[in-house]
Amino acid sequence: MIKQLKWSIIVMAIAYIVLGVVLIMYPSQVQKLISYILAFALIAMGIVNLIQYTRLDTNQIVNSYDLVLGFSTMIGGILIIINVERFEQLVLIVMGFMILVSGVMKLQSSVNLMRLRSTNWQVPFAMAMIGIVYGIIMLINPFGAGGFFFAMMGIGFIFSGITDIIVSVMFSVRLKKVTDLIMADTPAGTQGDSTANNN
Repeated sequence: MIKQLKWSIIVMAIAYIVLGVVLIMYPSQVQKLISYILAFALIAMGIVNLIQYTRLDTNQIVNSYDLVLGFSTMIGGILIIINVERFEQLVLIVMGFMILVSGVMKLQSSVNLMRLRSTNWQVPFAMAMIGIVYGIIMLINPFGAGGFFFAMMGIGFIFSGITDIIVSVMFSVRLKKVTDLIMADTPAGTQGDSTANNN
């Protein structure tokens, strides 16, 4: 599950980076273009969640919301395509909120790393604070709706995507180290008994 979550985050982070580059390169066509990109990103995210749900075993299904999340995001993407003209203004708010959410997720990851006794938890914490503040600024939008605003939004998405990948890798590496330490401290006989019980 951790591997699936890590790759889902990385895929989403790459989408953030691509979106940021598009925002910087094509500011004049960006609103309608981003509406479609957001729609297809939601649909793609929904498909990924549905695929993940089909791969879960019976124990994992109990705590999984991939099915609901998958259908919800797909329906959201389809609705944006159908009503693209109405979403052009709303999409600016949504994009600022996406940067904010990325920062909040990194804040959660930094707390998780701290609880896993990582010595580098301050790094994702600092990235999270920057992302949260940046997202709030984008939601307030003191720049108007010109090219500078879209450039700033693009920078925010690129920053969010890159830092999401960094934090995801940091968390995965730390979790592996903690797991290895737990396994190393477990007596060999206990591991064998545990394996026998699981079988």
